[in-house]
Amino acid sequence: MNNKILIVATSEFTTLVRSKAFIVGLLMFPLFSIVAIAVGEFTKGATDIKDRRFAVVDRTGALYTPLKAAADEWNAGVRAQKTQAAPLYLPDEVKLSLSDVKIEDRDEQGLATLSDRVRKEEIYAIVEIPATALDPAAGDPVRYFSNHPGYRPLPAWISATINREIVNRRFRDAAVDRALVNRLTKRVEMSELGLLQRDQSGAIKAAAPVDKFRMIAIPVGMMMIVFLSVMSSAPQLLNSVIEEKMSRISEVLIGSITPFELMMGKLTGSIAITLLLLFVYVTVGLTVVTRFGYGDVVSPVEVAWLFLFVLMAAFMFGSVFIMIGAACSDLKDAQGMMPPAMLLMMLPWLTWFAILNAPDSKIALGLSLFPTAAPFLMLLRIMLPPGPPTWQVLLSVVITGAASVGAVYAAGKVFRTGLLMQGKAPTFAEMWRWVRAS
Repeated sequence: MNNKILIVATSEFTTLVRSKAFIVGLLMFPLFSIVAIAVGEFTKGATDIKDRRFAVVDRTGALYTPLKAAADEWNAGVRAQKTQAAPLYLPDEVKLSLSDVKIEDRDEQGLATLSDRVRKEEIYAIVEIPATALDPAAGDPVRYFSNHPGYRPLPAWISATINREIVNRRFRDAAVDRALVNRLTKRVEMSELGLLQRDQSGAIKAAAPVDKFRMIAIPVGMMMIVFLSVMSSAPQLLNSVIEEKMSRISEVLIGSITPFELMMGKLTGSIAITLLLLFVYVTVGLTVVTRFGYGDVVSPVEVAWLFLFVLMAAFMFGSVFIMIGAACSDLKDAQGMMPPAMLLMMLPWLTWFAILNAPDSKIALGLSLFPTAAPFLMLLRIMLPPGPPTWQVLLSVVITGAASVGAVYAAGKVFRTGLLMQGKAPTFAEMWRWVRAS
C-alpha cells in the first residue's frame, strides 16, 4: 500500500476510534444484547393479573351457566398457583329490560348503558351472545365490546369456551356421541425434523427436531451484524469529507497527496473501523448464542463469509458516502442526496422476510445477486439450510466485488472533481458526467 494512503488511513482510523460515534457503535450491539437478555429474563413471567370482570348478555338463555362454570374452573386454577400469573375472569349476566324504550331500540340502549360502565372501568368488556347461536344454519356472531382491543387473552378464552359449549350442545341435540367424534377426528401431529446423518464410522445419527430459533433468529441476527457494522462507520466518511471541505483542510492536503490517495486512505481507515466493530459484534453474538445453547449454529466457514461480505459492503457503501461528501459543500446539501443511498441500504430490510419464506425462489436469487443487497441477503440465504448452490454464492461475490471496485473508481473520479467545488451541490447527472470524464 502507498505510504501516503497508509498515513491517511492511520489518521482516519485514529480519529474515528476517538469519536463518540465509534464508542456508540462499539457499545451498541453488546449493550443491546445485554439489555435484551435482561429484559427477557425480567419480563419472562410478567403479565397483567388485574381481574377481568365482564358483562354477558346471553340471548340463548343457555350459554351463560356453562360460561360461568368454565370461569370458575379457570379461577380455581389461577388461585391454586403459588404466585398468581393470570387474571381472574369474572362474568356477570345482564338482562336488558328497558320497558320505557321502544322494542327496536332496547338492545342498543342497553348496550350503550353497559358501554358507559366499561368507560367508567366498572366492568372490562361486554359479551353479547345472539339468540341463534345454537342454530348451525345461523351466521350471527358473538359480539365482544371493549375499549382495550390490544388485550387478546380474554376474547380468545371467551370465544373458545362458548364455541366448545355450542358444539357440544349441537352434537347432543343431533344424538351424536361427541367423545366418539373426537376420537375419530383426532389430529395426527407432524414433527418437523432435519435429515438423518452418518458419522465417520457409518453409524446413523437420529434426525434432530427443527429449531425455529436456529432457522430465523440466527440468520436475521447475522444480517443485522452486517448492517450495524457498515452503518456504524461508513456514514462517518461523509461528515469527515464535508468537514474538511468546509474548513479548507482538503485544499492543503491535496498539495502533497493526490485526491485518489486521500480518498483511499479515508476509505481504508473506515474499513479498519468496520472490521474492528465486526470482530466485537461477532464475539458478543457468539457468546450470546453459546449461552443459550446454540454455539454450534454458526460455523467458521459462515463467519468467513460474513467477514468477506462485510468487507465488500464497507468498500461499496463507504465509496458512496465519500462521493456524496465530496460533491456537497455542507451537510444540508448532503441530506438532500442521502435518501437514494439510504434506500439502497434499506432494500434488504424491505425484502428479507420474502427471502426467509422462499430462499430458493427466483426473487430471492435476483435480490441476493443485486450488488447493494447481496452482502446482506446472500449471507441470509447461506445461513438458511440447505443454503444456496456454490455457484450462486461465488457469482454473488464476483458481482458484489465488481460493484465495490466500480464504486471505488466512481468515488475517486467524483472525489477528484468535487473536493474543491464550493457552492451549489451538483445533481446526480453532473456527478455521472464526472465519473465518465477521462
